[in-house]
Amino acid sequence: MANDEERTVTGAYKFFQSIYNAGVRYCFVNLGSDHPAMVEALAAAKADETVNMPTIITCPSEMVALSAALGYAQVTGMPQCVIVHVDCGTLAMGQSIHNGCMARVPVLMFAGLTPVTQEGELLGSRTEFIHWIQDVPDQGAIVRQYCRYTGELRVAQNIGQVVNRALQISKTDPKGPVYLTACREVLEQTVKDVDIDQERWDPAILGLLPETDVKLIAEALLQAERPLLITGYLGRNARNPPLLEALCNKLPIEVLETIGSDLAIRSSHEAYRGVAISTHAVVKEADVIIVIDCDVPWVPVHGTPSKKAKIFHLDVDPLKPMMTLYYIDAHRRYRVNSEEALKQLNSYLASQNVDATIYAERFKSRSTRYKEWRQTLLDQESPCTSGTLKLPYFVAQLREALPKKHSIVIEAVTNAITVLHHLNLTEPGSLYGSGCGGLGWLGGAALGVKLAKPQDFICAIVGDGSFLFSQMESAFWISRRYKIPFLLIVLNNGGWNAPKVSALLVHQNGMAAANDRKYLNMSFEPSPDYAGIAAAAGGAWGAKVIEIDQVKSTLKQAIDKVQAGQSAVVEVRIPPMWPEKDDVPSSL
Repeated sequence: MANDEERTVTGAYKFFQSIYNAGVRYCFVNLGSDHPAMVEALAAAKADETVNMPTIITCPSEMVALSAALGYAQVTGMPQCVIVHVDCGTLAMGQSIHNGCMARVPVLMFAGLTPVTQEGELLGSRTEFIHWIQDVPDQGAIVRQYCRYTGELRVAQNIGQVVNRALQISKTDPKGPVYLTACREVLEQTVKDVDIDQERWDPAILGLLPETDVKLIAEALLQAERPLLITGYLGRNARNPPLLEALCNKLPIEVLETIGSDLAIRSSHEAYRGVAISTHAVVKEADVIIVIDCDVPWVPVHGTPSKKAKIFHLDVDPLKPMMTLYYIDAHRRYRVNSEEALKQLNSYLASQNVDATIYAERFKSRSTRYKEWRQTLLDQESPCTSGTLKLPYFVAQLREALPKKHSIVIEAVTNAITVLHHLNLTEPGSLYGSGCGGLGWLGGAALGVKLAKPQDFICAIVGDGSFLFSQMESAFWISRRYKIPFLLIVLNNGGWNAPKVSALLVHQNGMAAANDRKYLNMSFEPSPDYAGIAAAAGGAWGAKVIEIDQVKSTLKQAIDKVQAGQSAVVEVRIPPMWPEKDDVPSSL
């Protein structure tokens, strides 16, 4: 081959080279008529062992592809690439685009454009009838409001720069999806192969708390009777939980998590007060509240902090411009890096030589409240005397059965808080949830988390409704094809609980309250064979748990299968939130 100064490559090759050099290790792809140059570039790279290219994961579902990329990025912080087919493939990524945006997860989405020439003027010109059908006026408009950046690769000469600009924006807080397009002619162009200095494309850095405000917040905490810290995604950065724990060891602060998409503090710490998606009682009792990396710390119609409470909001994105209606009645707002802010607060408090005896009674009260709450959870884990399989009992058994080094991926919706409270997670970086409303994230996300953490046992927990959103036939096909095994627990309560919860929150004594889910069009009876779907699509081992005495043996079998390299599905039939005589077949 010619020396480096003379070497030429196609735009498609330059694209793959650029994303690899920028840290992208996986491309989750669903290829189409816009990708001939990419297919050629990948084939050529396979034939040349000296070439570094991202690993390609074929994904029959675009939504699963994007969810897998999001799962990987939630573990590593590094955006991966999803390649889809023109407008149709872009549309098919669906609600996962929402998840990436609102959960602030970096990802590069790429889609081809229909060719811009039709008479053979350039290599890549239109060759198929579909090229006219897919020629939409503004393809980027499909995703623009969910993206931190949308752009087009218009010439091959600066593909490296535009790709790095997109990834730089994706990795800069608030992180999120970016979207690039290119027509076939640009990807087929031949250009000189020129390297880019990657050190010049690092993300922008968030600022620190002003020193005067470090003192302001710390002094408020020192004087507080019931200090509270509320977070949503603080634990996304694995360096944050130890810093938060150190803060809670200095002062009797309590910690409340919202959504439960990661682990901000170990559940065995006495500061921990669990997960809430509404207004928790501790919010009303607190006199100083720090809201840090959190979107919805409370729901005003269900209760708000005391008017006397001092509230500080520390966030990568405190104004939430993506939300058309948003405000927190905070005294101060700061756009900061939460890790650095926690370091600043810890450093200031350490310099004050705080007399711990002053806070002895408050620490004791915090400990008492924690132990009483934990005991109520423990009481719920006892087997039901009637033989009914209740969720707390099952989760307790799962907790004991899981291998020591494991990660939880969860999309259990109305059962999520119960699951999280009884799992008693203690390791930062052991929990991954979407934190958003685009249901169907879990199947792909479990694959992405396993790719990022190959040594961990991955246990994914999903509701029956989310299972059906997740295009699991695609996820389990990918699992078998690329040997990415995981355990899936399907919590089957016979339909959607969430829409009925929503109805009752508005019409507590309305018609919805008087009728079951079948009447309200929310029932999934007769129930699909969830394990059978996974077995047919991806050769997964499957079983159904209906009675208490099936739990331990079934979990052991399932875990053994996954550890041997085969994905497994355990469907757990649990009672619905409301007794519904028509909702559960008599055979169960």
